[in-house]
Amino acid sequence: MSVDDLINQLIDAEPNVYGVAVVDKSGSLVTQTQNWDISNDLDQINELLQTKLELGQQGMSSITIQGIKYMIVENTEERKIGTNIQGKGHLIICPIPIGGDGGLITYINPAVGPRDALLTVQKYALEFEKVI
Repeated sequence: MSVDDLINQLIDAEPNVYGVAVVDKSGSLVTQTQNWDISNDLDQINELLQTKLELGQQGMSSITIQGIKYMIVENTEERKIGTNIQGKGHLIICPIPIGGDGGLITYINPAVGPRDALLTVQKYALEFEKVI
């Protein structure tokens, strides 16, 4: 199965995922959906993915992708969740592998909460471990 096949399956399984990108462990962009270009924001994404937090550390408080600022509301080894406070959407970033330096980066429908798509995105992040 290819990375693009997995992206298509993820979007079919979770209609609230509006954009998807995959970054490998070296921090390079593997692929992204045509409707979402994160290539200019890779430095921030890689910083978020590669910063390993010690107990009690907060880490990055926000990230800007495509000119939209997202507040980081959760930052764990399994997931990073960002929300735009002006209602412009959410991010779910799942490190690949869990706690690793690669990542599945998803843009979530502004009309729902990020947790509505979280379990599906995390499930697919485990599948991406096998192909990148």
